[in-house]
Amino acid sequence: MERADKLQPEMPETLYSMGKAASLEGDARSAERAWTKVVEIEKGGELAAQAHFALAGMYRKQGKAEDAEREMGEFKKLKTHPLRPKALRSSHS
Repeated sequence: MERADKLQPEMPETLYSMGKAASLEGDARSAERAWTKVVEIEKGGELAAQAHFALAGMYRKQGKAEDAEREMGEFKKLKTHPLRPKALRSSHS
Protein backbone atom coordinates (compact mmCIF):
# COMPACT_ATOMS: atom_id res chain seq x y z
CA MET A 1 0.00 0.00 0.00
CA GLU A 2 2.85 2.36 0.75
CA ARG A 3 4.25 1.67 -2.73
CA ALA A 4 0.85 2.40 -4.28
CA ASP A 5 0.72 5.68 -2.35
CA LYS A 6 4.15 6.65 -3.67
CA LEU A 7 3.18 5.79 -7.26
CA GLN A 8 -0.11 7.69 -7.07
CA PRO A 9 -0.01 9.90 -3.98
CA GLU A 10 -3.13 10.84 -2.07
CA MET A 11 -5.51 8.41 -3.73
CA PRO A 12 -8.39 8.26 -1.24
CA GLU A 13 -8.93 4.51 -1.64
CA THR A 14 -5.26 3.79 -0.92
CA LEU A 15 -5.22 6.17 2.04
CA TYR A 16 -8.34 4.56 3.49
CA SER A 17 -6.76 1.10 3.18
CA MET A 18 -3.53 2.36 4.74
CA GLY A 19 -5.53 3.74 7.65
CA LYS A 20 -7.31 0.44 8.11
CA ALA A 21 -4.05 -1.51 8.02
CA ALA A 22 -2.42 0.89 10.49
CA SER A 23 -5.41 0.58 12.81
CA LEU A 24 -5.22 -3.21 12.71
CA GLU A 25 -1.52 -2.97 13.59
CA GLY A 26 -2.31 -0.71 16.54
CA ASP A 27 -0.79 2.40 14.94
CA ALA A 28 -3.54 4.89 15.78
CA ARG A 29 -1.46 7.93 14.78
CA SER A 30 -0.91 6.66 11.21
CA ALA A 31 -4.53 5.52 10.93
CA GLU A 32 -5.79 8.92 12.05
CA ARG A 33 -3.48 10.72 9.61
CA ALA A 34 -4.60 8.56 6.66
CA TRP A 35 -8.34 8.72 7.42
CA THR A 36 -8.20 12.46 8.06
CA LYS A 37 -6.55 12.92 4.66
CA VAL A 38 -9.36 10.88 3.04
CA VAL A 39 -11.92 13.23 4.58
CA GLU A 40 -9.98 16.30 3.41
CA ILE A 41 -9.73 15.01 -0.16
CA GLU A 42 -13.20 13.54 -0.56
CA LYS A 43 -15.26 16.05 1.47
CA GLY A 44 -18.29 13.79 1.10
CA GLY A 45 -19.49 10.55 -0.41
CA GLU A 46 -19.20 6.97 0.71
CA LEU A 47 -15.45 6.83 1.26
CA ALA A 48 -15.47 9.98 3.40
CA ALA A 49 -18.38 8.53 5.39
CA GLN A 50 -16.39 5.32 5.97
CA ALA A 51 -13.37 7.33 7.11
CA HIS A 52 -15.50 9.34 9.57
CA PHE A 53 -16.97 6.08 10.90
CA ALA A 54 -13.51 4.54 11.30
CA LEU A 55 -12.24 7.65 13.08
CA ALA A 56 -15.25 7.58 15.41
CA GLY A 57 -14.54 3.97 16.35
CA MET A 58 -10.86 4.63 16.92
CA TYR A 59 -11.57 7.69 19.09
CA ARG A 60 -14.17 5.75 21.09
CA LYS A 61 -11.59 3.04 21.84
CA GLN A 62 -9.16 5.73 22.98
CA GLY A 63 -11.75 7.21 25.34
CA LYS A 64 -12.05 10.42 23.30
CA ALA A 65 -15.84 10.64 23.49
CA GLU A 66 -16.12 14.18 22.14
CA ASP A 67 -13.99 13.40 19.08
CA ALA A 68 -15.91 10.17 18.53
CA GLU A 69 -19.26 11.98 18.66
CA ARG A 70 -18.04 14.64 16.22
CA GLU A 71 -16.91 12.02 13.71
CA MET A 72 -20.11 9.99 14.15
CA GLY A 73 -22.10 13.17 13.51
CA GLU A 74 -20.20 13.75 10.27
CA PHE A 75 -20.77 10.12 9.29
CA LYS A 76 -24.52 10.44 9.89
CA LYS A 77 -24.69 13.70 7.92
CA LEU A 78 -23.02 12.07 4.93
CA LYS A 79 -25.26 9.01 5.12
CA THR A 80 -28.35 11.23 5.26
CA HIS A 81 -27.25 13.82 2.68
CA PRO A 82 -24.40 12.36 0.61
CA LEU A 83 -22.36 14.67 -1.58
CA ARG A 84 -21.56 13.66 -5.10
CA PRO A 85 -18.02 12.33 -5.60
CA LYS A 86 -15.44 15.00 -6.41
CA ALA A 87 -14.99 13.85 -10.02
CA LEU A 88 -18.69 14.23 -10.77
CA ARG A 89 -18.90 17.67 -9.16
CA SER A 90 -16.03 19.08 -11.22
CA SER A 91 -17.16 17.66 -14.56
CA HIS A 92 -20.73 18.99 -14.29
CA SER A 93 -20.14 22.27 -12.47
